Amino acid sequence: MQSESEISEYDEKKFVIPKSTKDLKACQQCGMVMTIEQWNREVECPNSCNASQTKLFSGLICVLKPSQSWVMRKLGNPKSIHPGLYAIDVQAD
Repeated sequence: MQSESEISEYDEKKFVIPKSTKDLKACQQCGMVMTIEQWNREVECPNSCNASQTKLFSGLICVLKPSQSWVMRKLGNPKSIHPGLYAIDVQAD
């Protein structure tokens, strides 16, 4: 179980949102969605995943407070993810 300080630490991370609806890609591990331009600027996924990105995904959800998100729990993602836009279903290339 996370302490209050751990919960607020994750919820206060910078919100990552795509700058456009064109050329979106999702992380194959956590499902975070960003534009190709944003992925090219990042050294790795904001959630520290070592997975590649794919254009093969469906559905989107916006996560503002990961530690309080019942949707992320249902999808099996950890509470320690970065706030942002996530794909509901991600397929491998």
